[in-house]
Amino acid sequence: MKLRKRVLPYLLITAIVLVGMFSFSSTKAFAMDSKGSSQVAFHTDANTYSKYATTIDVIGTNNHSDAISIELYKKGDSKFYKRIDYYKSGPYRVSFSLKGLKAGQYDVWVNGGWADRYYHAELKHYITVQR
Repeated sequence: MKLRKRVLPYLLITAIVLVGMFSFSSTKAFAMDSKGSSQVAFHTDANTYSKYATTIDVIGTNNHSDAISIELYKKGDSKFYKRIDYYKSGPYRVSFSLKGLKAGQYDVWVNGGWADRYYHAELKHYITVQR
């Protein structure tokens, strides 16, 4: 009887704390948003990718029917490491494989255009890949 009186309050407090943590957390809180043109705004699925991660997911919307390019750059390098061209309008989700990617900081750029206009957006901060 004494054990139940001692353990029960701790179990209730632990349960309340865990429920609170899970209800307030979301994957959006860990995503990295972009800066630049709202016409090609996007976000990634995380800020940091562990050695067990398999892809960098980029989620956004192509507001125009023209193609957009999604490019992955390593910090300090002016040449893109990987590029995906997307040819459909509407929401998109593309994935960069982390296979063969070295540890370090990376940036994602999205470029697009419509008629004579050019749109560009990039991450607000670098994402980190751990290996």
